[in-house]
Amino acid sequence: MRRRVHVSGERRIVLLDQQPIREAASGEARKIMREIQGLNEALSEFDRTIRPAYERWERKNLAPLLDEERALKAKIERLERLVDMADLESLFSGKDPYDIFEKAAQEDEGEAGHKEEAKAAEDNNDGEFPEEERDFRSYVRFVFGDDPDSLGPNRYRRLFDEYRKWRAKIGEASRSASARKSEDVPARVKEIYRILVRRLHPDTGKSRQDPHTRKLWDDLQAAYAAQDLERLEVLLAITDLHETGGAMRSTVFHLRQVARELGNQLHSLKVRLMQARKTPAWIYWHSKNRRKAGEKIRSDVLKRVEAARKELEAVEAEIEEWKRESAAKKRLEFGKSRAPKRAKRKTASARTEVQNDFDFGEEE
Repeated sequence: MRRRVHVSGERRIVLLDQQPIREAASGEARKIMREIQGLNEALSEFDRTIRPAYERWERKNLAPLLDEERALKAKIERLERLVDMADLESLFSGKDPYDIFEKAAQEDEGEAGHKEEAKAAEDNNDGEFPEEERDFRSYVRFVFGDDPDSLGPNRYRRLFDEYRKWRAKIGEASRSASARKSEDVPARVKEIYRILVRRLHPDTGKSRQDPHTRKLWDDLQAAYAAQDLERLEVLLAITDLHETGGAMRSTVFHLRQVARELGNQLHSLKVRLMQARKTPAWIYWHSKNRRKAGEKIRSDVLKRVEAARKELEAVEAEIEEWKRESAAKKRLEFGKSRAPKRAKRKTASARTEVQNDFDFGEEE
């Protein structure tokens, strides 16, 4: 027996109480914000207190060993680069690898001297980072959770160039936004923009020295220039949570967007803190017995220095072997080149003696 299912074409609006859903979404965002605040405090302590204190202890107790280690590594890197280059060029050209190495080493020393002079001049002229670069370093540290000093030189330059282009684009968007006629901007966009300007403006905002606030200000200018209402809503929710702990003017969707953004930021900060905890500075500072921890660090440095010495000896032994082979090869070639000349001189001398005997016979 089949049941008949009556499908009504009537549509009804069901009202839901959004308050519990909103509280859950804002609660999740607030929880992440508290975690971010704790991580920022720990990383701030590491950057401002722990690392400088450890570096002072390191300079006092390990400076000669660390200087030797840096010098050894620099020398090893230079010699290995020259050896690899000479080996490769010798393979394709058939020339003596030691001759190639010796010539390249002389040229490299000249270039190194010029680089040191240029670096010294740069250090004398720029004792501190320019303002734009200081902003970039703060941006990398607080927004991405990376230490700018840990970036390689190529990546640092590339990211700094991208940051400058991005700032220029933001500035252009801000100028175009200010030039935009007021009547062309939707009312909701203008409303949110006015609220956020009062909160985030560099001259009047409460946290104008906070790099994260500066990042929000730049995002605000870009969103207003593009009339991106969705992004403005998210920025409003973020600042509401920062200032009041709630976001009654924001939708559940935008609160969840905030939670996702904060979650990404939290992940980056956790990675950075995990890296900081592996550093000798963190281990030494949080050790119960700092004298013992210091001895362990010194022992590790001694092992690294000894390993670097052995590595340098191996590279120099390879170069010395090239030198001996090159000298033996040149002696052999020199001997071969002189042997025919001695034979020719003997032949010429014999011919002179024969000629002289013939002449003397004529006179007789």
